[in-house]
Amino acid sequence: MLRVRRKILVSFIFILIGIVVFQSCIYDFYRKEFVSEDKKNDEALLLSLLGLLPNPNQRLYGFFPGFSRNLSDSQFVPSEFFPKSGKKKIVFIHGWNPAERDSDPITNDEKKIQNIKNTFSNGIVHFQEGRASANNEFDLYLYTYRTSNSIFVNGKQFYGTLRSNFSDSDQVYIVAHSMGGLVTRVALTNETGSLPFVRLVVTLASPQFGSPFASPSFLGSNPFLNDLGSYLVGTQGGSELGYTNQGAGQTYLAGAENLLLDILNQSYLNFNLNGKFVSFAGVMSGCNDGETLYYNTGCTILSNSGFTQSDGIVPRNSARLGNLSYKQIDIADCDHSMMAFQTINPDDPKSLNLFTQVITEIRNSPY
Repeated sequence: MLRVRRKILVSFIFILIGIVVFQSCIYDFYRKEFVSEDKKNDEALLLSLLGLLPNPNQRLYGFFPGFSRNLSDSQFVPSEFFPKSGKKKIVFIHGWNPAERDSDPITNDEKKIQNIKNTFSNGIVHFQEGRASANNEFDLYLYTYRTSNSIFVNGKQFYGTLRSNFSDSDQVYIVAHSMGGLVTRVALTNETGSLPFVRLVVTLASPQFGSPFASPSFLGSNPFLNDLGSYLVGTQGGSELGYTNQGAGQTYLAGAENLLLDILNQSYLNFNLNGKFVSFAGVMSGCNDGETLYYNTGCTILSNSGFTQSDGIVPRNSARLGNLSYKQIDIADCDHSMMAFQTINPDDPKSLNLFTQVITEIRNSPY
């Protein structure tokens, strides 16, 4: 009996050592995603990658409409405390956020909500004020995440958040700006899991075939390119926005490749997936339609490089997924930020009309 107990003890010790070594390997493998001097920060992020805890840098909020355009943080309620209703659900997911890096401390609620407002404040106001009667028919949710991390990691965690907050009987419609469209594609792939309640995805200027500005081969002596490019490719998530020559209708860019997007767009991962996507693309006709010099300059550089139609960041064909999505819609004279309803004046017809078009596409969805 003593000999048997010793064997059991030795086996237990080996198993324990194996678990420690395995977790250490996983930690080392993913450390490039979350490089931090804060040990507690790293440990929390590691546990989220292992599926043992929610990612502390992501959060889904429900929105309570109010009366002021100065949106209060109290109107954004963590989804677990947001009252469920029989209404259909709209989920806004933002794109790349240059204000955060992997090494930053875990984001608090105030900063998370600010990240959402930075992209979607006008759209939230339009919802609150009853534009297209959206607030009568839908509940509004908003999702935020650490965009410097891998699109694949963020997509799988977005899947988990959606899966835990909605049931198969719900009707959920996702409105995704820029990188948010790629994160959503990962969340909806067959390899990630099943989300039957997601009826439609509306992408707003999503670089579904990437952006030249995230491709090292596109960067040259132009200071604008160097500043933007070095910041983008300096993070895992940013580098995964790089341009790919693979895809229907793509303009060739020497040296450009993006294996992540190529894999993500392969049909075996996305059986019937494209049929759930409506793709909106911003098209700046004269490269002077943007509200900032930033996007106008980007449009000019892209145009001079053979990308004659873009929103200043994302070429039209990339935003439209090469016309492979269920439906493609061009929005005239809107830069990349305006494609998220963000005009300087919330009452700008471009912002109001885009919001109405998005709600109309959701209402007319065949799903």
